[in-house]
Amino acid sequence: MDSTEFDIGALDAQDEATLNIKNPKTDEPTGWIWTFYGPGHPVTIALADQVGREALRIAREKEQARVNGRKWKADDEPIDALRKRNIDSIVKRTKSFTPVRLDDKLIEFSPDNARMLLSDQRKSWLFKQVTDYLKEDESFIQPSATS
Repeated sequence: MDSTEFDIGALDAQDEATLNIKNPKTDEPTGWIWTFYGPGHPVTIALADQVGREALRIAREKEQARVNGRKWKADDEPIDALRKRNIDSIVKRTKSFTPVRLDDKLIEFSPDNARMLLSDQRKSWLFKQVTDYLKEDESFIQPSATS
């Protein structure tokens, strides 16, 4: 195949993709499916813009302090506040998940339920699987029919 036959659009990230949550002990798929918005989806773009604006604000504060001959000190963000911010970002990128049982109670998708599950330190494996999945743009690229 020469390069004129290659369609680069086939490698575009999809607007949505699914993650089959794995048992943290066996690495076997559980059938519990989370659906996330991809890197090019408007929800994800708005989230990235928000993070970018915050980075620019901090850069401006640093520069202003430098120009005025003052020391700049970053705000000390407690680790639990950072974790909450990360979970909020994940929840914004989560479109849905299939229902799951927790202590004989059926848990259906809602932002609050996603936040509750991701915040549970006993389920830190869930937080790790989701963050690992979301940080890889390749998670949202469909495998080609020829691979």
